[in-house]
Amino acid sequence: MDGSRSFRKSCDFCYLRKIKCDGQKPRCSHCIIYSVDCTYAAPSRRYKPKKRKDSTKVVDGNANLQNRVRRLEAQPGEVAERSRGTGGQVEVQSQVGEQWLTHIIAKPSGTATEGSTAGDNDSFDGMKNLPPLQYAMPIIQIFLEKFNAVLPLFHAETLFRLTHRTYKTEPRHRDPVEWAAINVVLALTLRQGLIGSSGTDQSTDYLHRAQSVLPEVVLGETKLLNVQVLVGMVMLLQASQDLQPSLVLVATTMRLAHKLGLHSRASSAHLDLVLARERACVFWMAYILDKDISIRANQPSIQLDDDIDLDLSHSSFEGYNTSSETGADNVPTGVGIITTVDGLARMNYFVTRIQLAVIEGGVYDYLYSTRAQNRTPEERSHALESVARALDRWRASVPPEFSGAEATKRVPPEMHRFLCVLHATSLSCKTLINQAHAWSTQWMSNLSKYDGGDPVRVLPSEWESSVHEARDVMVLSRAPGVVDRWNFWILCCSYITAMVLLTASSMHRLRLDNFSLDEQLVSEGLQVLDGIAQETQSDELRSFHETCAALHRKVQQKRSEAISMANTQDLFYHFLSN
Repeated sequence: MDGSRSFRKSCDFCYLRKIKCDGQKPRCSHCIIYSVDCTYAAPSRRYKPKKRKDSTKVVDGNANLQNRVRRLEAQPGEVAERSRGTGGQVEVQSQVGEQWLTHIIAKPSGTATEGSTAGDNDSFDGMKNLPPLQYAMPIIQIFLEKFNAVLPLFHAETLFRLTHRTYKTEPRHRDPVEWAAINVVLALTLRQGLIGSSGTDQSTDYLHRAQSVLPEVVLGETKLLNVQVLVGMVMLLQASQDLQPSLVLVATTMRLAHKLGLHSRASSAHLDLVLARERACVFWMAYILDKDISIRANQPSIQLDDDIDLDLSHSSFEGYNTSSETGADNVPTGVGIITTVDGLARMNYFVTRIQLAVIEGGVYDYLYSTRAQNRTPEERSHALESVARALDRWRASVPPEFSGAEATKRVPPEMHRFLCVLHATSLSCKTLINQAHAWSTQWMSNLSKYDGGDPVRVLPSEWESSVHEARDVMVLSRAPGVVDRWNFWILCCSYITAMVLLTASSMHRLRLDNFSLDEQLVSEGLQVLDGIAQETQSDELRSFHETCAALHRKVQQKRSEAISMANTQDLFYHFLSN
């Protein structure tokens, strides 16, 4: 009978990895984050008592001792030589280790790892491998110039120092948090498609490596780097269909950010300006994720806006270097700045994104929160109107050069995905306020039953602006690499809603000027949706695809009937005129 198993409180995963288990049911937090089954079937380790000396065995100790002393006295040179030989052996072993490491780093990498495959778990053998330095540095450079310059997760010089320090350290002795940070940077760059689509599969491998030291990141000494690593992990995990891991991890991220006081100016008052701004940037990155995931999962966010004491003005980030690029007179280009190719228009994407996250929080508070449910219909209507006005003001602040078709012509291609996420989030807020989105059962039912009568039932309030935003989202999503299986779930709600809005608009106005464009956008969207539904085997996506396809066929049929009727009338008038 194994009595120790019944008293063990840790699940098998936490027990075998020797990490603290919170015992949550049906799955603990670590099992949720690592996407493993939470079981209690593994046998407990048994205590092995030390072997005792056999007291019955009689040994002539004096004789043995004298013999040993005589041998040592007779061979002092042998002992000294053996001692020197040991030191030489250590030196040889060190040289062999250095040669092995040099060989691994110099090896051309197709897999981008130091001799280990994606299936290897570095946390068990202690080897924290990284791709060769000549492979990693260009990726990190691209990350700083094309990702970090827009969403400032790291200070450029700090990340460079961290990278060189880590590569100078043997894999077994590398700091786990710094090692995880490099893996997260590589994963983010590859996942974003900034070096082509060929590396997107490898991003998952780098994420898994960073996750292998998650206990050290979360439970170790809390530093700013720990929060940065967690923010990067959440950015990668939020692209999953299952939001549970990112929900758990973003909550942990915000709590560690609070522990460091990142949400308060007072906690950074004694620090130099660069570090204080880096702390503020990291907090706002976590804040954006918190609000994004909250509204997608329809769950409360962690951060209360009333507890934030940070400056959100554009000037608060000036002079903070997040990339290796500099402008005229060697002045950094600035945090979160996106410019057109000709340099005539610019927008602070980072600040604009934070402002939109604040509105996302308002949409949840006034629409889904328990407090909102307890309000009277008049109070809820007034609150939603307030949020809608804030969203309209925010929308008006976005320069036209960074919207829709204009953006695809004037903005660098690597920025299209950022802009698509921005406009998709805005559309999500707008359609949630108007209750006209693809997840609204009543609205979708009204669309399916629409026969060309009163359009009020199928068209939301301010529907023209909603359709315009939907068109912007669909146009931006056409850009290469913007929508794929790696980031589809971030855009999923807005992407499908945009297709439905364009379809509803076409149902109401068959002679719309943009009818041909909208029909083409919806057709392309249906192809994308069908491909991802087949690839992910998602029944939910299949259902949406069938619904959208049926609505699209209905529009095409009505369009054909309208054209046929118009041709008949033209022929009739022509006959009368003759």
